[in-house]
Amino acid sequence: MHARAQQLGHVKRASRQRPVAEVLADVLYNLQEILRAEIRLAHVQARTELRTFRSAGALIVVGLLGGLLSAFFLLFAIVAALSFVIPVWIAALLVAIVMAVVCAVLLRSGAHLVRSRADEAAASVKPSAEESTAWTGPPTE
Repeated sequence: MHARAQQLGHVKRASRQRPVAEVLADVLYNLQEILRAEIRLAHVQARTELRTFRSAGALIVVGLLGGLLSAFFLLFAIVAALSFVIPVWIAALLVAIVMAVVCAVLLRSGAHLVRSRADEAAASVKPSAEESTAWTGPPTE
């Protein structure tokens, strides 16, 4: 038993005499392995979460497609109703023009909303950047 304790003491002394470069290389290797393991874990967790939302996503896609088809048939019904009063081609053209105007207005208001939100975000970032500059002082070159 005493001989084994001496061997362990010898191993401990031998491990203390490792070069610093080797220890740093081992530390760097272990950090890389930890980082890779964390990335793998995040990947597996994301996959698991996406699997839980897969059926909900499929239902949403089917609902959107159904809504688009409903809108198409509603527009078709409007064309058919107008065709009793005016020729079919004029009814279809009239419905297409009205829909184009509605879509243009929606796109323009959406673009305006995106710009205003981007301006608000930029305005909120600018004071915090100025605050951090005030704390750290002027930039040095």
